[in-house]
Amino acid sequence: MTSTVRNAPGFSSADAVRLARDLYALSTEAETLPSERDQNFRLRDAGGAQFVLKIANAAESRGVLDLQNRAIEHLAAAGTGLEFPRLIRAQEGGEIASAGDYAVRLLTWVEGVPMATIQPHSPELLASLGRALGAMDGALATFGHPAQHRHEFPWDLAHADRAAAHLGLLSAAQGRLLEPIFRTWAGIEWKALGHSVIHNDANDYNVLVNPAGSRVVAIVDYGDMLRSARVADPAVALAYAMLDEPEPIAAATQVVAAYHSVNPLNEAEIVALFPLAAARLAMSVCYAAWQAREAPHNPYLTISNRAAWALLERLADLPTGWPEEVFHHAIAPPRDVLAARKRHLGPSLSVSYRRPLHIIRGWRQHLYDASGRAYLDCVNNVAHVGHCHPRVVAAAQRQEALFNSNTRYLDERLAEYIERLAAMLPGPLSVIYLVCSGSEANELALRLARAHTGRRGALVIDTAYHGNTNALIDLSPYKFNGPGGRGRPPGVAVAPLPDRYRHPGVDFAATVVEAAGRAQDLAVFFAESAVSCGGQVMLPPGYLREAYRAVHEAGGVCVADEVQTGFGRAGSHFWMFQTQEVVPDIVTMGKPIGNGHPIGAVATTPEIAASFANGMEYFNTFGGNPVSCAIGLAVLDVIRDEALQEHARDTGAYLLAGLGELAARHPMLGGVRGAGLFVGFEMVRDPQTLEPAAEEAAALVNRMKEAGVLLATDGPDHNVIKIKPPMVFSRADADVLLERLDAMLP
Repeated sequence: MTSTVRNAPGFSSADAVRLARDLYALSTEAETLPSERDQNFRLRDAGGAQFVLKIANAAESRGVLDLQNRAIEHLAAAGTGLEFPRLIRAQEGGEIASAGDYAVRLLTWVEGVPMATIQPHSPELLASLGRALGAMDGALATFGHPAQHRHEFPWDLAHADRAAAHLGLLSAAQGRLLEPIFRTWAGIEWKALGHSVIHNDANDYNVLVNPAGSRVVAIVDYGDMLRSARVADPAVALAYAMLDEPEPIAAATQVVAAYHSVNPLNEAEIVALFPLAAARLAMSVCYAAWQAREAPHNPYLTISNRAAWALLERLADLPTGWPEEVFHHAIAPPRDVLAARKRHLGPSLSVSYRRPLHIIRGWRQHLYDASGRAYLDCVNNVAHVGHCHPRVVAAAQRQEALFNSNTRYLDERLAEYIERLAAMLPGPLSVIYLVCSGSEANELALRLARAHTGRRGALVIDTAYHGNTNALIDLSPYKFNGPGGRGRPPGVAVAPLPDRYRHPGVDFAATVVEAAGRAQDLAVFFAESAVSCGGQVMLPPGYLREAYRAVHEAGGVCVADEVQTGFGRAGSHFWMFQTQEVVPDIVTMGKPIGNGHPIGAVATTPEIAASFANGMEYFNTFGGNPVSCAIGLAVLDVIRDEALQEHARDTGAYLLAGLGELAARHPMLGGVRGAGLFVGFEMVRDPQTLEPAAEEAAALVNRMKEAGVLLATDGPDHNVIKIKPPMVFSRADADVLLERLDAMLP
């Protein structure tokens, strides 16, 4: 590569005019075109005819130039639907003339607009690129030439390791970004890939499109042509098609599916496509660093460098293997998943969003769909420490590979987990029961309360939801007062939702005390430490303290439902009930406890546990199994080691401040509230009357989804936007959310 850069020609525009006159008897004007190791000039004669004068690098062999010439002729005769230049013979009679040590060729000009200048790239244009390249590669499959084996050529993806030799010219951070790409490249099964002569440089300046920007008309500049893996051709195109794209994998998928429809890829090629595209980007920045030192005054060498680094950073954050899965989905679409749901899944289960998402991957705070789009997940609090956290996944795999069984056998993971969990709770709460879900935890808590008090009655907060069993539906006004519900069942008292936004003057502590006083046969007060389905409602200061006192005086026990609020989400405290300065009698846990694995837990006092031990054994087949305990331990480790509670505190405060600023500019946004990463706001039609804007809230959620941000509505009027992201949600993510809300809100 050294010789090609250092032996690049250095002719002026005036020289190009002279060469056109002397070699081709043309009187023209000349304009310099960008090039890496050769020189290209656009010529125009008095009659308007246009040409490209190409002056080859002094190190380029005549055989390679003939390879390019014969390939152009072959492609022009192949009926690909693309336009190709014609070779103009010099006065001396040959296609390749000479200017001292340099070979010169003249080709007719091909009209078109560089794809790089068209933004955004429509799906139609990307698909056209795929079909064009597929047609070109299909035609080249029958082409051969003695000079096709360019073993020392630096831009052959089969030899990307040559570019890796320049990693030392990059910063340490840049090197760390590229090293995994080169490692993955090294694992490609080259023998399983089809080989042929390929264009090898379908970058966005070599791809020409029609003026409307909807169709590829030509692929020009054959200087990188050689025999290599066929799939390298679409891989190079993908590397450039993804530059500056808001959804790079979705853009790549349009190209891949269209290419495959014209020139089918085999399985090994589909697997290799994305690693090769990433390798091309890595080669580009490595060579740019080297060439900037060798030829510092050639801007063409770094023309895509900024965009390439930005894309490499984005690609590094993607879950491993997801692009390949997307390509498979596009090439061989699976059966209609939604139709299958409708045929066989219970009809009471809905899907989110007007246009449902087909999610195939999750990674940290993002979800990834089958079309190649990434979504910032602002609602999935189940993935507490981030989707597919590697430590959690590894713990599950490691233990599953050893054994899994029930709690009738001794296991150190169970012992360690219940000790760790108990240590996170206030002293009286030292007895742990392990179950499989938040609903199971709340069901068991209800049994514990009734066994201890000998009573049956319950007190709950309006709009609360505590689980999906029959007993818990009876404790969930969100369900029994909602569609299909039968209203409040006997023995259940309901305290008003302590909504200070809509009822700022109400003493809600007094209302719950009054409700406890009129409850009959009161056994238990169930309350989320912050009301989730009721609209992300934060309890007023002192609310639980007064409620717990009244319930205890009435002979009942108090359950803190921390299924959605526990494990550091509050930011200031590990448990949301701690923000109320109370200690409940029973605490229930679910959702975040296993980061998506079905685990739940109940913590209580020895006295209540003793009351429950009445001779009827409590056994839960899968509650506390070794795999679940290994996962639970990993979740606790990640929360501690990554300081996620403190992260929730700081990021949540930043987000709440940003929402407050939005509320000052957008009257429809009101009632901002939350703690840590448990946040919500209301959509209202009138900031004075607070008329709920449920339809507008639903529309906002769907528009935000189309903009790549996942939100959801809740609350009694379905007008509350809830924000409960994975705990790795960052300030940068908050900025994305706030920016897009600002753009979407009226």
